[in-house]
Amino acid sequence: MPDQSLAELHTHLGGSVASDILWSLAHEQGIALPVKDFWEFDALVTVSDPRGVENLDALDAIYHWTELIQSSPMAVERSVHGAIGGAYRSQRITTLELRFNPMKRNRGGERDLDHIILAAVRGLDLAGLEYPQVRAGLILMMDRTFDARLNEIVVEKAIRWADRGVVGVDIAGPRPGGERYDYTQVLPMVETAREAGLGVTIHVGEEGGAVGREELGEVLEHLRPDRIGHGILAAGDPELEGMLREQGVVLEICPTSNLLTKALPDEAAVRDTFRAFAEAGVAFTIATDGPEMMRTHLRDELELLLRIGALDEDELAEANVRGHAASFIGRRAAIGAR
Repeated sequence: MPDQSLAELHTHLGGSVASDILWSLAHEQGIALPVKDFWEFDALVTVSDPRGVENLDALDAIYHWTELIQSSPMAVERSVHGAIGGAYRSQRITTLELRFNPMKRNRGGERDLDHIILAAVRGLDLAGLEYPQVRAGLILMMDRTFDARLNEIVVEKAIRWADRGVVGVDIAGPRPGGERYDYTQVLPMVETAREAGLGVTIHVGEEGGAVGREELGEVLEHLRPDRIGHGILAAGDPELEGMLREQGVVLEICPTSNLLTKALPDEAAVRDTFRAFAEAGVAFTIATDGPEMMRTHLRDELELLLRIGALDEDELAEANVRGHAASFIGRRAAIGAR
């Protein structure tokens, strides 16, 4: 789709900023790095091994560095601005949602949370002046390791800043103790966000086998989100596929990321996953998870899916159109106008 404007709905701010920008930000802030050479740093903040990482915990270790470097208003503003401009210049992405957890960028409470979010908004506004072709929005993320009050605060902040570019909420992060996560505990936060007109997307069904499928079923039954980050464990499960189809939930699938984290073992599994969803009538979009960290770009993802026979040209185009339509950008204003 060389002439088509693309939609990217699932990309983390910590994975969307080029290594050279992160390198400069780290030095400008005087952050002590474990390496002194740029190329060693590049390997530190990206999935540099083409074989990927051992698991999601190893990926979280990479995010530790990008989140630390982005833990100041100046760094957040530059990161948001750079991610939006880079997405348009390199991929012609015209619908872009960036997600991040502001509490993982305030140095454990040392920085004021509103200042961090305001900085992201400034980056959004500045990019909007330079790239008026791009619709961009921010998604604030809760975390599975947070207690209820911390996640409530994230949603409260999302609502407070909704008129300035925050368009939705999400939850991600490692399972505490590696145990099955009880998603029903964030139902009040999700309902509050939804009532305020924010979009709801939930990280679930990426890995974990039977446990991951149980979590996915719980999310669909109780949280009823608009979209799901990943959700690939539903492929080939008639019950879960039926729930996704009937509720009209849109999956945000990140092929290269799923390969690099071993969530999908090989390209054949990627193909089988997409074919299962296409044949079951499950709606999905295609995303990167974080192009710089994953060393990929959205058009690379499309080419991969076409090359391995996961989707044909028409299905790729349909998924992209769906991405523009499923975006949370403008949703709150539309709801308020009814």
